[in-house]
Amino acid sequence: MGYLKSFGTTFIWVSTVLVAITHIPGLPPHVEFTPYEFKPPAAIEHQSNGRLNGAEKLFDGEIKGPEYFDSYDGVLYTTLHLGTVSKLVGNKLVEVVKFGKKCDGMWEEEKCGRPLGLKFDKQGRLYVVDAYYGVFKVDVKTGKYEKIIDISVPIEGKVAMLPNSIDVASNGDLFWTVSSNDFQLKDGMFSMLTDPTGRLIRYDAATKRNVVLLENLGFANGIKLSDDESFVLVAESLKLRIVKYHLKGPKAGSSEILIEGLPGVPDNIHSDGQGNFLVSLYVLADEEHPLLSQSLAPHSNIRKLIVRAMTLLEAPFKLLDQVYPNYYSKQIVHSIGHFESSAGLFHEGVVVLRIDPTGKVIDVLDETDGKLSRISSAFPLGDYLYLGSPFNQYLARVPLDTALPGLKKAFKSEPQVVKQIPTPKIEEKPIPKPAEIRTTTEKPLPPPPPPPTTTTAPPPPATVSSPPQVQAPSPTTTPPPPPVQAPKIIIEPVDIPVEVPVVPKPTKIPQVNVPVQKPQAIPQQKKHVVKDEM
Repeated sequence: MGYLKSFGTTFIWVSTVLVAITHIPGLPPHVEFTPYEFKPPAAIEHQSNGRLNGAEKLFDGEIKGPEYFDSYDGVLYTTLHLGTVSKLVGNKLVEVVKFGKKCDGMWEEEKCGRPLGLKFDKQGRLYVVDAYYGVFKVDVKTGKYEKIIDISVPIEGKVAMLPNSIDVASNGDLFWTVSSNDFQLKDGMFSMLTDPTGRLIRYDAATKRNVVLLENLGFANGIKLSDDESFVLVAESLKLRIVKYHLKGPKAGSSEILIEGLPGVPDNIHSDGQGNFLVSLYVLADEEHPLLSQSLAPHSNIRKLIVRAMTLLEAPFKLLDQVYPNYYSKQIVHSIGHFESSAGLFHEGVVVLRIDPTGKVIDVLDETDGKLSRISSAFPLGDYLYLGSPFNQYLARVPLDTALPGLKKAFKSEPQVVKQIPTPKIEEKPIPKPAEIRTTTEKPLPPPPPPPTTTTAPPPPATVSSPPQVQAPSPTTTPPPPPVQAPKIIIEPVDIPVEVPVVPKPTKIPQVNVPVQKPQAIPQQKKHVVKDEM
């Protein structure tokens, strides 16, 4: 009976303390807790395919947290822990820029800086969102940068505590997300247990003003403009859904849920190059493995109790670090609130969804060999699908032919996309002299009527004279070496020997006037022929 009495007394005291923590007014943090609900995760019917198996791990143990990707000039760029943006050059990662200060480790993330989303515009300027320092424009050739958005300045009455992802419109406007207006990234777990305060914001490049398009989003995360920029997609990680905001057309200015009840936490969104979207699920969820945030969403008092308890637990170590800065206090505070400490709370698994603009899931990529975990980005470039993560200590990739069979491999930024060169339609423009000089691959043209004077052929392209200098047929025109008999000259394709070996079907070469006004016309024709051969 003594043990039972002791247990009962302890239970009463603990319950009293917990109730006090929950209901005493004024205790930090000073945020809202109200009940809310969202559609629970629903299974997506598909056969496990293992198309992400056998991933190659680059720089294993040498880096941490390649969170997001973009490319320019065929080069892959990514964001890493300790505050750097780096590019993949050969078999090395080369640092491009760092916005934060020198730091000792992840436990000083606020000092280091943590770049998350990044995006190139068509001119090759890189825009980067640092979770602690703001939004920057970077010249990747020189490493110089300027701050575009100061997140310490309130936007429509609220400070962007946790900026996350970004995309750039063709007119220079920036679309970016704020995951939380209450907590920084170092306290990310708090933001998953409080009321949603995420935002979708548009930065008007002309006026340099930020306009809030959507707010109260459940941890607004990845963002992606459609190819025609008629809408933008935003991943709500907390609510397991993707929202579509219309920018053009009859629905401009309104939003709708594109897809909800996802079987996991959506993170970043990338284009598949064909008008569809690749959505990475950071962790998985289903009826047997619900998310803690999902289970507690309707129970505001329980969420308040947990968040206040975590805050009180951090308080003495934060105070100690202010009085006597030390490694251990920083580590403890970091481990209490940071997402990195939440790995054991989630159902591990790797899934990438391919979604069309209507929200239909058209393909599912998964992994069955257990080599990967917590994937945040799936970015196709060249022959590979690159897989990022906020915490993995490697950069992963799988062959694109395996992951997405049949998908195009030209995943480069706009200036580097192999553009389709149209077949040149070169009209015959007579030279101001009696006879025309043509290049033909089908049959020789009949010779012109015998003129009173003899016309000679122009020199080969390397020494050809500019056509404007030819005023009239001249019997003294310098013949090309070796000399060609004068009266009737039809230059066959052999005059351009570099073209003959590479043309598979000579009969399909378009007619081109020999009087080339620019010596560069020959390499342009060679490019066209090579393109046709491809």
